[in-house]
Amino acid sequence: PFAVIGEATEELHLSLEDSHFGNKPIDMPLDVLLGKTPKMTRDVVTQQTQGTALQRDGITLVDAVNRVLHLPAVAEKTFLITIGDRSVTGMVARDQMVGPWQIPVATCAVTTASLDSYHGEAFALGERSPVALLDFAASGRLAVGEALTNLAATHIGSLKRVKLSANWMSAAGHPGEDAGLYAAVKAVGEELCPALGITIPVGKDSMSMKTRWQEGSEQREMTSPLSLVITAFARVEDVRRTVTPQLQADQDNLLLLIDL
Repeated sequence: PFAVIGEATEELHLSLEDSHFGNKPIDMPLDVLLGKTPKMTRDVVTQQTQGTALQRDGITLVDAVNRVLHLPAVAEKTFLITIGDRSVTGMVARDQMVGPWQIPVATCAVTTASLDSYHGEAFALGERSPVALLDFAASGRLAVGEALTNLAATHIGSLKRVKLSANWMSAAGHPGEDAGLYAAVKAVGEELCPALGITIPVGKDSMSMKTRWQEGSEQREMTSPLSLVITAFARVEDVRRTVTPQLQADQDNLLLLIDL
């Protein structure tokens, strides 16, 4: 079945006629819709943030562990994983849970391309939002670096096979945030990724990461720092050649610190 909804002509004008009401709810030049949208101009000022050195005096080991584990980037997220089936399709080669105690510390997700193949796909995430409080551009570069180093846990071959998705979140209009967003986009999209030979074909943005509310007679607001969530995706030559952070007690282990 099909329906004829209109007629395409050479005239660069979009018109929708309503025969019931006898009007045109849509009647506009195509330039407005496709080509000549109004340009937005933002007058922004770059703000330099001066961080202070970490004061560790008086912080016990218990306090330090408690503070670190409260960070969303570090905190336990089992509740997000165990609410659904993590092995659906039967082609999940590497899920989130690792080791005999099933701790969600896998660095990347790996699936097979079919039920009778060892070829597959892998993807990993990277984000360093807290760093944006001090350096917007560094936060973006670290997000890309984390996603790529996480993806290194499986056999992807050439780095040029990696494709990225960028999810930008910013409090547009908040002092310093617009200029910071520009700095981060420039650092990632015009400098780092071209230097690595990696493309970002897809992504999205949320530009309203600020909320205001009234509490009694007091006006309050909450602003989120610039956040870039990078998803790295690549084909996998052999899903069996995937490693995890689990240390083997009966083998020699080597721990590498990559200072990003």
